[in-house]
Amino acid sequence: MTPSRAARRLTIVISALNEQDKIADTIDGVLPLARELLDDFEIFLINDGSTDATGAIMDEFAAGEPRIIVHHNAERRGVGAGFEYALSRAKFDAITLIPGDHAFQNEGIARMFKAAGAADLVITYRDNQSDRSVNRSIQSHALRFILNCLFGFWLSDYHSMIIYPVKWLRQIAVNVDGYGYQIGSLISLLQLGLTHVQVPVSLNAELKGSSRALRLRTYLQLAQTIVALVFRKPIRNIDVSQISTHAGRTAAL
Repeated sequence: MTPSRAARRLTIVISALNEQDKIADTIDGVLPLARELLDDFEIFLINDGSTDATGAIMDEFAAGEPRIIVHHNAERRGVGAGFEYALSRAKFDAITLIPGDHAFQNEGIARMFKAAGAADLVITYRDNQSDRSVNRSIQSHALRFILNCLFGFWLSDYHSMIIYPVKWLRQIAVNVDGYGYQIGSLISLLQLGLTHVQVPVSLNAELKGSSRALRLRTYLQLAQTIVALVFRKPIRNIDVSQISTHAGRTAAL
């Protein structure tokens, strides 16, 4: 008899700052896939201090779907702060963060949802970064190379979408509110020995214009995160005996 698969129950976090032109496309892509592919879900929409119609659009979606919860920040607090807000209130065992700027193609999001439960961590990697601007592509490859050399996990990507285990994520301290939150969380969990699979996803065509990811503030946040990870004390007060001893890279799904 074929064993039944683990139930796919997922807390989904979508954070946005002044994305009134893209947030509806993001939610319209995620919501039908969650209904179709997940056994149960909840969606936290985080309005991170937007001054445009982003928050109002989120409220409209929540009015039509009881599993959507909207949280409005009075001022910008950063992606990490919004994610931590949802993490503290998540009712399912797994959680993921999806950008509110419609960055990822729906096929990749579907692939990630289908992989939920395949390992402790589902780590997606962007397979079409060469389609981005030359500067963005070079920066992404350089960041991955540096992190792989420093920490030795040899991942294909450190800053794409990830499904985290809520239990373990709540037990680690990642003191970063901005762009580096996800990198800090991922490396911390991998250092505990959690299992992972890697899943390819594709980016949507990037609009012309400046990107928030290229700002000096972002570079400083990333540098601060990496330095803190390298020099911090080992994570303590966690019962690692409950973690699988078969950790390691699993073939991409």
